[in-house]
Amino acid sequence: MPTPSASHDWLHAIPADFYDQLAHCLSLHGMACAELLSRPQDAPLLQLTALTGLNTLRVAELNTIASHEQLLQALEQHPRALYDLILLGRLTLDTSLATPVLQYVQRQMAIEPEQVQALKTYCLELSGAFLALLEEHLPATPSLGLHRLSVEEAFAQYLAAHPAPAPLAATVRFSEPQLQMMRLALLLVHSLPEAGEHAFLTAVADLEDLRPAALEPMIARLSTLEPGEELALSMPELVQLYQAMQVCGMVFVSEVLEKVGLGSVFPTVAPDEVAASALATNEPSGRQAVGEMVSGFTRWVQHTFPQEPALHKAREQVLALADSL
Repeated sequence: MPTPSASHDWLHAIPADFYDQLAHCLSLHGMACAELLSRPQDAPLLQLTALTGLNTLRVAELNTIASHEQLLQALEQHPRALYDLILLGRLTLDTSLATPVLQYVQRQMAIEPEQVQALKTYCLELSGAFLALLEEHLPATPSLGLHRLSVEEAFAQYLAAHPAPAPLAATVRFSEPQLQMMRLALLLVHSLPEAGEHAFLTAVADLEDLRPAALEPMIARLSTLEPGEELALSMPELVQLYQAMQVCGMVFVSEVLEKVGLGSVFPTVAPDEVAASALATNEPSGRQAVGEMVSGFTRWVQHTFPQEPALHKAREQVLALADSL
């Protein structure tokens, strides 16, 4: 362990271009750390700030380092704060929390996504070496190794409390009739548990993604969506809509429609009456219209994502539902 008088001697051996080598690394890690600490101050984040002593103001001060001399001054006066900034930035960069930072860097530098990833990888390599350098030379009381483990554990707890959102799978725009159909499908499936006893209803209730609590977030999103407005969907959300539409379609061609009280709204029409009505009005019946929109949406999903495992599983579950009708 270095003696107090020699604790800063290692700084004199740092090459004059040290800051130039670290500039991008310091900037990227500083922005990532600032992004993390700017989030709502819940208990897991407060634990991180308590362990490191960092806050947005302190990070902003450290992010003003812009020269070799300023870097040496920070290493001499506030080495643990700089260590923690790099550590938290490094942890953040390896997660989706850093997405806004990386998007900002891409815009500012006018580079491609692949170049951003290459820059991130390079900076992470530098920060790993920098942390190792600090761990070698900084006083070991309290132990930096134990401190780092504590910070990493607290960060893992923060991630567990804030799971990353599923990646975007598709962006869709619904026309007015399509949007109304989606809302109908979700509300219909949401109401099925209260519709009485039927093997089909029991089978639907066994699908976690179609239970009322699971459907409510999407119902809320669609309730405020305007026709033609973009709707960004993750794959789990897309699969949920796919299954809800399929279940809705099954309900409309079965006796279950009577159980949910929609039989009189969408009455069964004999084939010859359907043909006569279509010739007279040029419009499909209510049940036909529902069937066409259901099949149109489900065909689009299947055609767009032919190799998606989650969709294959959803299709198998839907086929199993048909056996209960």
